[in-house]
Amino acid sequence: MSCGEALVDLMPDWLDGGRIYRPVLGGSAYNVAIGVARLGGRAAYLWELSTDELGCAYAQSLAGEKVDLSAVRRDGRPTPVCIVDLSGPEPRYNIADPGRVMHDTPLPGLPEGAEIVVVGSAVLAQEPVADTLEQLAAAAPLVAMDYNVREPSITDRARYRARLERMSARAGIVKASDADLRMIGVDDPVAFLHRRLEEGAALAVLTRGADGVTAFTRAGEVEVEAHPVALVDAVGAGDAFMAGLLTALQNRGLLSAAALAELRGAPLGAVVDAAQAAAAAACGKRGAVMPLRTEIGGSHFAPA
Repeated sequence: MSCGEALVDLMPDWLDGGRIYRPVLGGSAYNVAIGVARLGGRAAYLWELSTDELGCAYAQSLAGEKVDLSAVRRDGRPTPVCIVDLSGPEPRYNIADPGRVMHDTPLPGLPEGAEIVVVGSAVLAQEPVADTLEQLAAAAPLVAMDYNVREPSITDRARYRARLERMSARAGIVKASDADLRMIGVDDPVAFLHRRLEEGAALAVLTRGADGVTAFTRAGEVEVEAHPVALVDAVGAGDAFMAGLLTALQNRGLLSAAALAELRGAPLGAVVDAAQAAAAAACGKRGAVMPLRTEIGGSHFAPA
């Protein structure tokens, strides 16, 4: 179950020699739910969707991918939007949320049968919803934390970092990019993620874009190279990686803290490589468009 924001990405583009912004349905949690479904996994979404035209488009998109919407709340507040800035080495995201959906959305309890809750991104820097999400995660059988730091959303860096560390200690999966960790003041990403394992996390994953991925468990460590790709942009690549990782783990029956903690060697490398394949496919598209299983090859996501 993916829990967090749905916000429309306004992607920079050109038309008749002038700059325009093209709307693309996005938001990290939405992307992960769509991504898991497209890769052949079971997915559910928990958040508020507006009854405005954009919110209805989200609901239609999720339902079309057979994502479970039973925990979605509908409300008339406007759908948040985000201007995507691709001028630097990493995309930047400037969010407009006039209805404060990403600040104070009331959330139901976890539905019966939820296997894992995926949390992270900009909403964990917003109060009071971040407190609600932390409580929700504490009640989950397993948690996947995707740091996915959105710097313009952070108003209290120390409090935000403390929340990430606190939630990571209870998570089965902790995933962060080197850029994420730099933005919260981490000087040594590897040491930082090893501490998360020492405090209770089962699997920690450090992504470094074209420089590959390092994944750690208490049983071992693997390095996995990035897949070659003709880069269009990196928007949504981290979400596709998380979707690929979760789908590969789900299809292999590995979504439990005990199973994750014992992963090492070739089995660990295989699930990370599947995630890398999904991320590479996303990098070949304009905007956060999650790949289909048929674009990647079903062997990455087949049961072990």
